[in-house]
Amino acid sequence: MAPNASINKATNLWVSRVIPLILIGLVGYVSWVEIKLLCVDYLLRPSTTLHTPRPGPAIGILVIYSVLLLLFVFTYARLLFTVTVTPGYVPRCSQWRALRESKTKAKGRRNQRHRKRSSQSSNGSTGENAGGESAENGRISGHNYGGGASTAPTTTEAAPGLQDFYSRDAFVCQTDGRPNWCSTCLNWKPDRAHHCREIERCVRKMDHFCPWVGGVVSETSFKFFIQFVGWSAIYCVFNLTVAAYFLAEYRRETHSLHVHWLVVVCLGALFGLFNLGMTGSSLQFALINTTTIENLSRRTLVWTLAIHMPKPPETSIGFRTVSFSTATLTTESDAPAEEQASGAIKTFAILHTKPGENPFDLGPYQNFKTVMGDHWYDWLLPIRFSPCCNHDRRDGQFAMGPVVQRMRAAAGIASVEEISDEKMHRKPKRRRRQSHRARAAVAAPETDSNQDEKKGRDTGHNRDEADDIDLEAGLGHTNGHVH
Repeated sequence: MAPNASINKATNLWVSRVIPLILIGLVGYVSWVEIKLLCVDYLLRPSTTLHTPRPGPAIGILVIYSVLLLLFVFTYARLLFTVTVTPGYVPRCSQWRALRESKTKAKGRRNQRHRKRSSQSSNGSTGENAGGESAENGRISGHNYGGGASTAPTTTEAAPGLQDFYSRDAFVCQTDGRPNWCSTCLNWKPDRAHHCREIERCVRKMDHFCPWVGGVVSETSFKFFIQFVGWSAIYCVFNLTVAAYFLAEYRRETHSLHVHWLVVVCLGALFGLFNLGMTGSSLQFALINTTTIENLSRRTLVWTLAIHMPKPPETSIGFRTVSFSTATLTTESDAPAEEQASGAIKTFAILHTKPGENPFDLGPYQNFKTVMGDHWYDWLLPIRFSPCCNHDRRDGQFAMGPVVQRMRAAAGIASVEEISDEKMHRKPKRRRRQSHRARAAVAAPETDSNQDEKKGRDTGHNRDEADDIDLEAGLGHTNGHVH
């Protein structure tokens, strides 16, 4: 089984290196037919007297064909460059390199002993060498990475790379709360990463292994792949239309078929249908935010997510939780409440989606923009990478949609933003109360002084009235005494 798998991998890699060369040769052939045989020899310099030169159609075909050919070549070159230089591989850890070095050294020693054993004719020496090989193999199998390579490190072992997961608000995990583990690469698998058997590497958001581009289509190249198959479909349909039209005209005039034009019609129909189908399926995956691999089980897949709980519950709840110590990089199920409150422990709830739910679905338009970009020129030209390639996010390695919000609400988990918003809403109320009390305290002395001033004015006014009354009475009394 292993030799057949190795042969298949080698065949796929060999085909992926040859097919781009074949594709470049086909494009060169079609360009020669369209430009030389059709536009120049048939439209500009016709060899028959059935029609006069037609420079207008020839120039129009040449201009449109040149533009489409330029876009086709540009997108294909950008795709090949990305697949080769930045394919989106998950970096391998030091454990894998150490294991590979040990295997290489062991293989060299086995080959050396095999050559030495072949050169010796003594039976005793053969038995001695065989025993030595067995002992050496026993030491290799007992290596630290040999026995536990297929399983993830335990919680007490050093686990490089876990900080990238537990520093976020949510990530894809196993039922025990730890990220998925790749037993081949000996590494934690990022969200939506898959292991490619053809290249023996884990690939971020892997879509498929494509021999037409010579490698793996992943998050870094999926946008360029959509643009490539889209412009290729338009290019093939244009060649098919032009070649079929003038082939029919040539047949009416000469009652024969032009072989090269007929070949272009066949190639345009074949590759045009293929690229149209690839464009439609790729756009569908972009609109629903999935990949070819994820789409295989899209309707039945259940995602397991670890979602951060800013306020860990004090009582028992209906789902499993796991706590992560940022100091020791280990998971602890029963962490002290005071450590959780201090921020040294992060608690995550282990939740499961319903079958067929996609936690990364943001809606058709937002899904499209996470792959193709925010502007219309990003949708047409292969210049910048997809926005989903940027993983400098706090909420997760990829943006998560309403499914995760519903899961949080069902579990009674408040997000960090909601808690901060609640605190911000509480502070203005306290400030308003304090300011109201201050204004009341300032207004009280003013009211008292105003009342005293008013009382003083009233007292003075009454005193003036009393003096007037006494003065009038005195005058009246004097006047009566004179009479």
